Amino acid sequence: MTTPAPARLERSGVADAAAVLARALADDPGWIHIFPDPGPRLVRMTRMLRLMIDRAYVAHGASLVMPGGAAAVWAPPGAHDVPALTMLRVAPRLAWLLGRRVPAGIRLFRAMSAATPSEPHHYLAILGVDPAHQGRGLGVAVMAPTLARCDHDRTLAWLETTNPKNHSFYRRVGFELAHETAIPGGPTISFFARQPR
Repeated sequence: MTTPAPARLERSGVADAAAVLARALADDPGWIHIFPDPGPRLVRMTRMLRLMIDRAYVAHGASLVMPGGAAAVWAPPGAHDVPALTMLRVAPRLAWLLGRRVPAGIRLFRAMSAATPSEPHHYLAILGVDPAHQGRGLGVAVMAPTLARCDHDRTLAWLETTNPKNHSFYRRVGFELAHETAIPGGPTISFFARQPR
């Protein structure tokens, strides 16, 4: 069976992409650190992902989705960090979603932001495959167009993960561990870089 090609994530598809990503990442140590209560975790993750993708990423036109339930949320070179004005606009909603976990979320996101490479790069902000469709190559397929563009343009690709289970997958598609940062009382963030091929 041929894997369908990824399509650009449009604003009309953000809610579906956020739901797929929340299901895919529900057992990720970073998300568990932010939302430790398993009861409301999936609902809060979905709302937070929808807000982040809608306000910070979809306008760049770099994010991709696949039929069958996979999404790769990318920021193109020069757009890694969310603009301060955007952060100010979404801060009240983020604070409501995080509740008492605001300090934990701030520590995690600051550590991620502090490691941003100075050279131009494509930033993989979020990647996930719906658990019902994992193991079918959708994760590789949804990343492939942007990685091919990185190779063509001779541009670095960058990501971070708090789930050690992801390391072997990212290595298979050409990423190498750049460094790690341990969050006190939380997960270790692993930063991966992929040089163009």
